[in-house]
Amino acid sequence: MTVKKFTRAGAVLILLAGLAGWRSAKPARQSERRSESSQPGTDQFRRFDYTQRKMGTIFELLIWAPDEKTADDAAEAAWARVDRLNRELSDYDPDSEVNQLCRRTAAGPMSESVSVSDDLWQMLVDSVEAAGLSDGAFDVTVGPLTRLQRQSRKTSQLPDPQALKDALQSVGWRYIRLDPERRRVQLLHARMQLDFGGIAKGFTSDQVIKLLSERGLRHALCGAAGDIKTGDAPPGRGDWRIAIQSLKSPDQTSDYVHIHDYGVSTSGDTYRSAEIEGKRYSHIVDPRTGLGLTDRIGVTTVARDAMTTDWTGTAISVLGPTRGLAMIERIDGAAARIVIIDERGNEKFYESRRLSQFLVPRQAASAPADGSVH
Repeated sequence: MTVKKFTRAGAVLILLAGLAGWRSAKPARQSERRSESSQPGTDQFRRFDYTQRKMGTIFELLIWAPDEKTADDAAEAAWARVDRLNRELSDYDPDSEVNQLCRRTAAGPMSESVSVSDDLWQMLVDSVEAAGLSDGAFDVTVGPLTRLQRQSRKTSQLPDPQALKDALQSVGWRYIRLDPERRRVQLLHARMQLDFGGIAKGFTSDQVIKLLSERGLRHALCGAAGDIKTGDAPPGRGDWRIAIQSLKSPDQTSDYVHIHDYGVSTSGDTYRSAEIEGKRYSHIVDPRTGLGLTDRIGVTTVARDAMTTDWTGTAISVLGPTRGLAMIERIDGAAARIVIIDERGNEKFYESRRLSQFLVPRQAASAPADGSVH
């Protein structure tokens, strides 16, 4: 049995395939596929695995289908859906829909609202709701700050104080005005830049599973880096089992969760951080300061959709354990685990009340994984 890792923003969810060994995740220009037979009693299905590099990370698909053509056609449609979302939501692509929207604020606030695509509209609605629920800890208007942060990581220097002050002036989710009746958007500050990096991959995973379900392929999983959305469990199995990587010891597993038709994400700075002037700065930006977080924190979230697990992981990292757990308790069906590493390297764990519903008992987690995907 091999281990496959989905890495994101310094966080990893480890999936252990009990049905058979997985190939290690690797960049792929073309869709890579492999298939395997189902367990006894479910011979009408075969498992097909696909890998592609999308949105700057590795996307993985697991699809159970009756035949190769059905699976291949579905995977091709899924990749097309991911590409479309990237064209709409990417802050790296200068021609993306969101960047074209933001350029309207180059000379000042937008004087009037504009229509946007259905996907961008939904992303804005969900992002504004997330900002409200998190008291602004999650804020998609942090684009000016994340661009400064990317430069800091390259130069190993903190942003120029004046540049940071100017960037903070353009940040604030309340500067987004939505007109639900006409489905139009207006950005109310100069030089605004939206960054969906903390929500778009989860949203995309949800959309892929939705697409597959509409094609009758409900036994499926989509992993976009550390943001995973599951459909129905593998044929003949009750759940997916997903292993959570240890923040302190990345090569080890801290626990397992069992889910189906749910999302799960892990956020942390295991792989993406920078040390500047003797201090470690996370890739996760605090909208209040404009700088990366300096406390070592890892957050695993479980919710009904991967979009929610994606943004709540970021928000909890900013809010900290007390306020973060209070927030997750207000979200129906959601749960979280927070790990803090202090200056001495000691770990402290915080868990929401609902988390126990998803944790695999230790004795079951150590047993052979006869078919479920961990």
